[in-house]
Amino acid sequence: MNHWKEAASVILVARYLTRPPAKGFDYKVLMLQRSSKTKFMPSASVFPGGVLDKADYSEEWLGILKMAGTTSTGRHGLSTACDKPPILCLDRDSGISNEIALRICAIRETFEESGILLARNANTVPNESNKYRTLNSIADAGIDTAHLKDWQFKVDSDAHNFIDMCKELHIIPDIWALSEWANWLTPTNVRDSVHSGRRYDTIFYICCIDKIPDSSYCTREMVSLKWSTPTEVLGMYYPDKAIWLAPPQVYELSRMQNCTSVNSLHQFSVERRKHGLDRWLPVRINCTDGVLSVLPGDDLYPTYPDLEGKIEPTTLSITMEEAKLNYKHLHRFEIRDFHDCVIISNVSPKHGHLSPLKIDVVPAARI
Repeated sequence: MNHWKEAASVILVARYLTRPPAKGFDYKVLMLQRSSKTKFMPSASVFPGGVLDKADYSEEWLGILKMAGTTSTGRHGLSTACDKPPILCLDRDSGISNEIALRICAIRETFEESGILLARNANTVPNESNKYRTLNSIADAGIDTAHLKDWQFKVDSDAHNFIDMCKELHIIPDIWALSEWANWLTPTNVRDSVHSGRRYDTIFYICCIDKIPDSSYCTREMVSLKWSTPTEVLGMYYPDKAIWLAPPQVYELSRMQNCTSVNSLHQFSVERRKHGLDRWLPVRINCTDGVLSVLPGDDLYPTYPDLEGKIEPTTLSITMEEAKLNYKHLHRFEIRDFHDCVIISNVSPKHGHLSPLKIDVVPAARI
């Protein structure tokens, strides 16, 4: 029995200033706001992404990837990481590995939801000098924008149409432009209006491009598309309560605050991916004044976390502040309500990753 679905998401970062500012960011990150009618995380601001489809690991992709001159050994020129989470190691009865299929899924879903196509011309062979290059804009692929809009609708209707589109336009999903960034598994025992009991094992990729491209969000799922700096997004969530972010988005945006230039973020993500990833399953612990969502490395994190939700959450008869003072190694969210989700971390990140930086603003109720 499958207790969750596999999914992929892209943290899409684009340069918006030609010169880095004295203070602040020279890039913005793409955020989409989900419709209030969606069953999973309604009205949330999210990175583009979605569920893995059988079309994403169709063997028809072998012929398309072959156009780029890559070998069909399974990796197609991708670099090898030391540690891989389970989602990247699943073995399917297909010539397309899960590692490739999830990248295709992330690119397809980004195109469906935002109209932004992360692809390269089929004759652009991914050698060491251009393997991690991305298109500056849709126009670089020589595709008419109106024609692309028609394909966006078709791909949203049927994922297999993404294969047909790539064949007709002689383009290849730019799987080499994505760097593994994080892997989050939806917590167990969360059955509220936000999650609807659904769970996803989601691989988050990061992709840096040279300028903000044309876009056209999918009105079936989304109500808005916005480019903002990581700090701006967190500011709209924390003090303004203008948007709602799920904890993984809060964490990853907080990590991104370490890199204020798109060049440094891109270089870091490319170098870091050789170290691999762990899958993180947040574990819920009830306190008297809120909920702790503990992460690997925290003293309260179980040695063998319950992946299937068979065990009821732990309840502590203390406040979250007391739970912070009573333990040495902290890696957790303190959650008081939907707009008061604070990261507490004093552990060193694994796999060469970044620690989340605290945002300068504090929810008004706690000032």
